[in-house]
Amino acid sequence: MKNISKKTLWIIVLAAVIVIGASISASALLKKNPKEQYFSAELNSFQFMKEVVENRYSDELDWVEATKEKPSESTFEVSAEYNDPSGYDMTGMSDIINNATITLKSGYNPEKQEMSLEAGANIAELSIEGIQFYLTSDKAMFTLPFLKEFVQVNETDLGDLLQQADPYTFSGEEEIEFDNFFKQSTLSEDQLKHLQDTYVKMIYDELPEDAFAAGDETVDVNGEKVDASKVTLSLSENQVKGLLKKVLSTMENDDQLKEIIKDQASLNPVTLNNGEITAFLEDFEEGIKESKEDLEDLKLPNGLTSILWMKDDLIVKRAFSVDLGYKEEEPVQLSLTADQLLTKEAQNFDYTLGFKDEWTDDTFHITGDLSWKDNKADDEITLTNTGSGLEFNYTSTEELAGGTRDFDRSFSMNDPASMEAYNLIWDGQSSYDKDQMNAEHHLALEGEGISQDIFQLNVSSDAKLVKSLDIDTGSENVVDIGKMSPEEMESYYYEDVMPQLQNWMMEYYGSFYNSNMGF
Repeated sequence: MKNISKKTLWIIVLAAVIVIGASISASALLKKNPKEQYFSAELNSFQFMKEVVENRYSDELDWVEATKEKPSESTFEVSAEYNDPSGYDMTGMSDIINNATITLKSGYNPEKQEMSLEAGANIAELSIEGIQFYLTSDKAMFTLPFLKEFVQVNETDLGDLLQQADPYTFSGEEEIEFDNFFKQSTLSEDQLKHLQDTYVKMIYDELPEDAFAAGDETVDVNGEKVDASKVTLSLSENQVKGLLKKVLSTMENDDQLKEIIKDQASLNPVTLNNGEITAFLEDFEEGIKESKEDLEDLKLPNGLTSILWMKDDLIVKRAFSVDLGYKEEEPVQLSLTADQLLTKEAQNFDYTLGFKDEWTDDTFHITGDLSWKDNKADDEITLTNTGSGLEFNYTSTEELAGGTRDFDRSFSMNDPASMEAYNLIWDGQSSYDKDQMNAEHHLALEGEGISQDIFQLNVSSDAKLVKSLDIDTGSENVVDIGKMSPEEMESYYYEDVMPQLQNWMMEYYGSFYNSNMGF
C-alpha cells in the first residue's frame, strides 16, 4: 500500500475503527437476534471490565472526580538515595544527592479557573525558594528567587510577546486561550450522545441482518472447554466500502463533529493555536474527500469477517480478519484473535494481532492474568513482538486495607537484539480518606551492571480539597511585560532583572561556599 496517502489511510482507519467498534445502548437491545447478540456481547464485555476497574480503584477514581469539581491543593516532595557502586565517592556526590529535596506545591480551582505552582529545593544546607507561578483565565504571573516583583502577561498580549521573542517562529497573531488549560479532556454528555446517535446507531442500522449468522460451538479458551454461542459477521467488499462511504459522507457534513475535534484539539493550547486548529480541520475535510475518492481503488478481496463466541452475554473468544489492498498492490492481511475469561475476581486474556504483506509477517501478542480477591491483587501482563523478539512485562501485587493500598509493581523490558534486559521497580502505598489523600512512591532501576541499590527515587504526595485557593497577587509588585515595547523590554531586562540576578548569585555562591560543598 505504498501509493495511498497517509491522510487517506488515516481517515479510512478512523472510519474503520468506528465501524468495527460500533455498539449500541442496551435499551435498544430488546430481541436477541444474531445481530443484537453480537453488539450486546461487545457492550456487556466493555461494561464488565469498566466495572471491574471501578470496583478495584473506586477511591482513586472518586478522588479524581472530586478534584474536577472542587478546589484542591497538593504537595509533592522528591528525594533520592544514591550509593556509589565503586565505594569511593571522591566528589561527595552521594552526600549532595542524599541530602537534597525538591518540593512542588500546586493548587487548582476548576470553578474560578485558577491555578498555582510553587517550587523550592533544599540541597544540604542550601535552600532555594521563591519560584511561583499563577494562571487564571485571562493572565499568567510568575516570579523567581532573585526577583522582587511578579512578571505578568495577559492572554491578549501573549501573541505580540512571542513575536518579539522569536519573530521567525511567531507572527504575533497567535491566540492562546488560557481558559483552555482548565477544560476537561473528556467528551460532554451532549457530544457523546451526538456521536452515538449519528454514527453508532447509524452503523448498526446500516449493517444488514443477513450479514450475521448464529450457532453454538464448544471452543477452547485459555485451556478451558467452553460451550459458547457463536455469531459470525460477514461483509463483502462492496458492503464494507458502502458502509465506509456512508460514514465518510456523514463525517464530511457533520459540523458538530468538527466542533468536537476543534474542542479536543484546543485542550492543548501550547501545541495548537487557533490558526493551526483551523488548518487541521481543513486538512481533515480534505482528507475525507480524498478518502472517498480512494475508496474506488481500495481492495478487500475477501471482505471482512468478525466472529464472536459468547458465554453469559460476555465475549470469551473472537476472530477478526480482513485483507486490505490498494489498486494492484498485494493486499495486507490484518487479523485479530483473542481468548478471554472474565469474572469479578479474575480476568484472563490472550490477544494476537497479526500483520502480513509481501515483505512482512509480524504479530503482536499480549497476555494478561489479573485477579482481585479479598482486596488483594495479583496481576501479570506480557506484550511480545515476534518480529523483533522484544518483550515487555508488567507484574503487580496490591493489598487494600483500611483505605490504604500497598503495592509492589515492576516493568521489565527484554531486547534480544541488544541482549539487554531492564527492570523498573515501583513500590509504595497510597491512602484516600474523604477530602484528602497521601501517597509514597519509590522507583529503582536494575539491569546489566545496574543494581536497584545504587539509585532510588522517592516521591511523596499529600493533597486535600479546600474551599478556595490562597492566591493574593493583587498586593504584590507587578511588572506587566505584555504592555512593554521592545525598547522597554530590553531596558527592564538589563536595568532590573540582571542586577537582581547578579546580586542573588553572589549571595547564593557565598552560601554555597560556606556550606562546604564549594570547590
